[in-house]
Amino acid sequence: LPLDASAAPSMLKTSGAPIDQLSFLEDEGGHLNVLLRAGSRGEGMWSAERGQGELALLRVPLDSFGDASDSAQRSAYRPLPPRPGPALHNRFVGDWLLYGTPAGGAGEHAVALRFASRGAEAKSLTLAHGVERIEALGRDALLVGNAGRDLHFTSLALSGDAARIVASHVQRDAAQGETRTHGFFYKQEARESGVIGLPVLTGAARRGLRSESAAVLFLRNRALSLQPIGELRSSPARQPDDQCKASCVDWYGNARPIFLGERIFALLGYELVEGRMAWRGWPGERIEELRRVGFAPQHSSAWGRDSNPRGPASARTSGRGAPVIVWEWVLRSRSCTHPCSTCRPCPCRARRTWKRRPGCARLRPCSACRRRRRRRA
Repeated sequence: LPLDASAAPSMLKTSGAPIDQLSFLEDEGGHLNVLLRAGSRGEGMWSAERGQGELALLRVPLDSFGDASDSAQRSAYRPLPPRPGPALHNRFVGDWLLYGTPAGGAGEHAVALRFASRGAEAKSLTLAHGVERIEALGRDALLVGNAGRDLHFTSLALSGDAARIVASHVQRDAAQGETRTHGFFYKQEARESGVIGLPVLTGAARRGLRSESAAVLFLRNRALSLQPIGELRSSPARQPDDQCKASCVDWYGNARPIFLGERIFALLGYELVEGRMAWRGWPGERIEELRRVGFAPQHSSAWGRDSNPRGPASARTSGRGAPVIVWEWVLRSRSCTHPCSTCRPCPCRARRTWKRRPGCARLRPCSACRRRRRRRA
């Protein structure tokens, strides 16, 4: 599809179906490479990722595309070793194609192929875990998957015609908090160093991969040696369900790291948390929270307005007949650091002072309002 409308779209008939968006690569040599599966369950949500049948790598030159009257030659398909199970994760990293299945237990769960070399053979990699995610670490790769209740990270060196396992890190009692990727989970700082971010669920939060993520875990990569440097965690308060009006898990996933220049962020549901690198003695480099902001929608008040910062959300009557105001504002200001603190103007129009009550999610009226309420009682 030419984006400048300089030519008509070109097409080529093929057989098989790709696994996902990571199954495609247009290389510098003018070829299109696609990992295909013989059987497909359609293009519906999540269906393409659970195909069946034999695997093959389609490699065709871009100038073979035309008016769809031609089909890819049989020699353009390269058979690949199959992997058990319907689920398959794949990724092109440099001159290599990597794929594997999330099957548990030890054994051969990943395959590496230097696709640009016609005579190269596919190499089986023996791992202690399944393959649930493949990330690029510059010209090398990272394989992530669970074995039992633990989450494993395995670094893979890709050089020449060799693919070898270098190091691993085990996060105890953890699982991925998000299975999707857009390929931006790694920040490369030098040829052999960088920072990896991955949403994780730990401990009691391990309710399943579609649950709200508890934290984004960061690992330091130094020459493919992996060292944990900390987490940016979400607030313990339950996040609202706004029926995808302001945000939605189906838009961008449960959570993800964001690397913007020299800054590091963690998107956790309705919260955006910024972190910074700090040197904290042993074990050395750590990431710590700098600030956070929440963009969760407000519940409707009894007055029918969501944006009035001075009106009460509801009112009830105590046993003595005196009105007792129940404040339900739960938005935090950007200066708050406590996960349950609330900074809002006083509801009375006379004093527009700011009050903070750490540890409580309810608004605290100013002293003038409290004295007025006691006199009325």
